[in-house]
Amino acid sequence: MIKIEKIKNVFEKKYNEFNKKEFFSSVFFLSVIYAVAIISIIRANFSYNDDMRRSIEGIDMCGAFSRHVSDHLSFLLHTANRLTDISPLPQLIACVFLAITGYILVKIICGKSSKLALIATLPIGLSPYFLECFSYKFDAPYMAFSILVSVFPFLFVNKRWGFLTASIVSVLMMFMTYQAASGIFLMITIYLFFTNLNYKKITTKNNFIFLGISLFSYITAFFLFRLLFMESVDFPGYVQTDIPAFKDLISFIHKNLFSYVNNINSDFNLKHKILFFMIVIIFYIKSVIFSKTNKVLTVFLTLFFLILLFFASFGLYYALKDMWFGPRTMYGFGIFIAILSVDICYSLKKIFSFPAMALIWCFFVFSFAYGNALADQKRYNDFRTELLISDLSSSLPPEPNKEYAIKIINSIGLSPVAKNTGVNDPIIGKLVPINLQGGWSFGYYYICNYYNVNLNDYIFNSDIVDIETMPVVFDSFYHTIKYSDNQIVVILK
Repeated sequence: MIKIEKIKNVFEKKYNEFNKKEFFSSVFFLSVIYAVAIISIIRANFSYNDDMRRSIEGIDMCGAFSRHVSDHLSFLLHTANRLTDISPLPQLIACVFLAITGYILVKIICGKSSKLALIATLPIGLSPYFLECFSYKFDAPYMAFSILVSVFPFLFVNKRWGFLTASIVSVLMMFMTYQAASGIFLMITIYLFFTNLNYKKITTKNNFIFLGISLFSYITAFFLFRLLFMESVDFPGYVQTDIPAFKDLISFIHKNLFSYVNNINSDFNLKHKILFFMIVIIFYIKSVIFSKTNKVLTVFLTLFFLILLFFASFGLYYALKDMWFGPRTMYGFGIFIAILSVDICYSLKKIFSFPAMALIWCFFVFSFAYGNALADQKRYNDFRTELLISDLSSSLPPEPNKEYAIKIINSIGLSPVAKNTGVNDPIIGKLVPINLQGGWSFGYYYICNYYNVNLNDYIFNSDIVDIETMPVVFDSFYHTIKYSDNQIVVILK
């Protein structure tokens, strides 16, 4: 009972000390920047993957991925269990969540808010990886919320019982919201432990107590989630929750780390990578020069810290047997950049903030290019789909109630605008979905629900049907259609 009273007093004291004016002005400032940055994404009104199914069927947010907190929050947001498309409200709420996250991160690192430090937090939401999260009309606020709850506990870092309680609850909520944020709590822990050690902000004993409480909280929350709330997922070729045997764990972590680094390397252009390295190098030199410990030791300690911080940005996904490296699984990298940027902007002269500001400007500009590419891809996809449906209806027997088995070969590819955007920003090929292509379930879903065509790509048996000898019933600049005994083959051009 005494412990509960202590915890209650910690939260009440923190609330009373809270600078409400600074909080609201900072959150408003960042929210406006985020809202402006995603205007073109909102304007595109692109039904991004799962958005299509949720807006038509009204299915819940939990799905097969144990996102129970997302499910409950969606009830409050949508005012019903059945989901409906209420965009752009969810994206705007995501902007506010990210703005609060940015403010908390600045308070954790700097102790006080400043415009430059707040701007330095923008890679959290403006990195191309989180821009995909903004594209989801339904998921966006919960993805942002997973980041918010990951940094929230560190407001109480000086109060052990308050920090312990907030950490366990917050990390557990993160696991039940969006697990791509699983490394963020660890990243903040690593950063604070390193800076405490490097600059002797607190005693070594208290620093290790902080580390112990952080790791204990994280591990406790993880096991509570895994034992009580987690549902196994097994989608071959996509993602699985299975963890390899202990003897194979190191090899899987190595493989996933290698893939993570390769994806980052291929996703960004040379300009971005130069700015990344400049930020890292400035932070590295600054940490060594201003260190209050042995300089020789700091040279190696800082390097180890940076590697560990980067490693933590992908969270627990390294340990999965079958991992999919989509942009929305990698938004921890944006937090990695933000942590270093805020530290530099706070502790050094403004001239050293240039690489961080330049990179943020690149991300800000890219957000508009990406939204416009989505809009153009939507127009292109609708044109090609309508053309295909028209040609199918004129070429096939008029039996509307018959179920056709269909196999789509090739892809319509990216629209001209998206292709041009991809010249400067290679990640556009991952961010912009191509709905009309072979093996893409959302493409079939779109055709069936919007064009009233009874198609099923799962019953087409290519082992029985000889595609090469099937008669051609239609051929054009855009596609070739083959048909035989309810079996349709569409070869896109």
